[in-house]
Amino acid sequence: MALHLGSSVAELPGIGGKALQDLKNLDITCVRDLLWYVPFRYDDFSKIRGAGEARIGEMVTIEGEVRSIQSRPSKSGRVKLVEAIVGDDTGEIKVMWFNQSYLERTLPPGSHASFAGQVDGRFGRCLVSPIVERDSKHVHTGRIVPVYGLTGSITMRRLRDAIRACLSVVDEIVDWVPKSTLEQESYPSLSLALRNVHFPENRDALDGAIARLKFDELFLHQLMFAAVRQERCHEGAFDIMADAGILKEFVSRLPFELTVAQRKAIWEIAKDMNHPHPMNRLLQGDVGSGKSVVAAACAQLVVEEGNGVAYLAPTEILASQQYQAFSCFLDCPVALLTRSQHKIDGKDATKEAVIEAIRSGKIKVVIGTHALLQDRVEIPKMALVIVDEQHRFGVEQRHALLTPEHGRAPHLLSMTATPIPRSLALTLYGDLNLSVLDQMPIGRKPVATALVPESQRAGMWKHVREQVTGGRQVFVVCPLIDPSDKLGVRSVVQTEKELASGSLKGLKLGVLHGRMKPDEKEGAVRSFRDGKLDVLVATTVVEVGVDIPNASVMVIVGAERFGLSQLHQLRGRVGRSDIQSYCYLLPEQLSGSSEERLRAMERTVDGFELAEIDLKLRGPGNVFGNSQSGFPDFQLATPADVDVMKKAREHSAELIGNDPGFDNHPMVRERISQSFEEVHLE
Repeated sequence: MALHLGSSVAELPGIGGKALQDLKNLDITCVRDLLWYVPFRYDDFSKIRGAGEARIGEMVTIEGEVRSIQSRPSKSGRVKLVEAIVGDDTGEIKVMWFNQSYLERTLPPGSHASFAGQVDGRFGRCLVSPIVERDSKHVHTGRIVPVYGLTGSITMRRLRDAIRACLSVVDEIVDWVPKSTLEQESYPSLSLALRNVHFPENRDALDGAIARLKFDELFLHQLMFAAVRQERCHEGAFDIMADAGILKEFVSRLPFELTVAQRKAIWEIAKDMNHPHPMNRLLQGDVGSGKSVVAAACAQLVVEEGNGVAYLAPTEILASQQYQAFSCFLDCPVALLTRSQHKIDGKDATKEAVIEAIRSGKIKVVIGTHALLQDRVEIPKMALVIVDEQHRFGVEQRHALLTPEHGRAPHLLSMTATPIPRSLALTLYGDLNLSVLDQMPIGRKPVATALVPESQRAGMWKHVREQVTGGRQVFVVCPLIDPSDKLGVRSVVQTEKELASGSLKGLKLGVLHGRMKPDEKEGAVRSFRDGKLDVLVATTVVEVGVDIPNASVMVIVGAERFGLSQLHQLRGRVGRSDIQSYCYLLPEQLSGSSEERLRAMERTVDGFELAEIDLKLRGPGNVFGNSQSGFPDFQLATPADVDVMKKAREHSAELIGNDPGFDNHPMVRERISQSFEEVHLE
């Protein structure tokens, strides 16, 4: 049977049974899906050296004959070593593997193979645990080799072989970007870019492929923004009166004083909602700058006129946190709807009861997660949609929530605590007006931040104990959950055990991580909030939405593994009251660039300044050995791709200016429509 883009992955070599289900879990069911499953990094084994010529430190492929091979136990007896001598006309090199005795059978003396890896000097001039390829097809050796994210039973070899087979039909991929744009930027065709992003012939081919695919992501992103902008410009909106009296009454009930920036932002939003077309505004504020109360003030204006408000949060923890906040701020009942939590006006209720209360109009304000989208909850006269941590939702998801009702579309207020360099804000969020909270609430003290080397950690943990003794609480954040991590980074479980039996013995410790069930997460946060725990050891699940005013210390283990923006978000979990708070950065391995990043955290608490520093330090990214960390919407594009973003914005503006309805570019129109239909609701 001839392979085509729609063929099931079951028709590919090595894919069947368990592997089929594993790929399905990644939303990969056909050849087309697999072609778009791009590598997250590459190993460059394209340098082919003779066995006698390879130098220590080089990443090479050696094609030679196995002249001898034998296994023996290591000195400790815990590991079985397999040692071989591989030779060719240039000489010989030692090759070594650990606990792979089967190689004695599969690589007998006299056999020929390719061996790819880094030449090590610890055991003499030696290849340690190289990749072996018997047929010399140069799929796994002898080239720039793709490295993919794996899941379940799927091995790297099977995945590479399957994707290699898919390339036989890659030319069926239709190129949707206008030919004039590709020629102007000297980008390869889409089919060639996909071929080269998987199996590039050289570094230039890979760079060209990545540049093209990044452009496609950003170009489509800008076109979708433009489509939303055009559509909403022609829609009617709920005309919400900017009533100063209602706002003054709201402010008078608050137990704190608003900053000038908060008052300005509230009025900007209020005036926007008083226009005949839907508002599209981004409220950007540093961690702890008070975005929630700004959103609540605007929600109060909407509710006073008998209209509805939907608040969309990316996590259940944040949704629960904001439910409590809005219940305090607003003079009306509020509902909570997530996958595991359903509440009305502070009381537990069934999911059906919550949905019915919303549909009947008894509840005007609902706080929720993706469940609001999944259940297609109908909110009568929904005049305002608030999207929190909006960078975690694609433009498609926001678009899905903004469907007009009786010719009127809701106003959109997006919020983010992720500092975005001002040079990027317009480019990234091209469909939004911008309000910025650049002041902290009165009485807040800057969080004292210190990079703590190993020699000073005993003193640091002593200070942590003193804080707990004084009635305060502590976060300890780790990068990983499982102790099986090959990078050796401490896990939550390991760290909690070490602290409970060592530095923090006798204190009440709890854990929080992404693999816990929703009710377990909520229980851990509640116990911490209620003071039943002194220390919460967690992953970055606490990065957003965990508001514990009594917490005064944030300890970040493996701090060099986090980006500046994420470190700043984590630091923002403390210093949320008038008490002095502390953030301790505990690196495990420091390079020059990581130390520079952590020293920047010591110097400033300004998130916008840190975002600019992060952009300069990050650079364009290096896909050889470093995983990509881009926006959730993108596979390859990163915040550092400023030049590509600008190109995408310029080309999209030019295209829309010349052909606003895409009448002369039907494939562009089809691609935009397809993206809006591909809303993945988790």
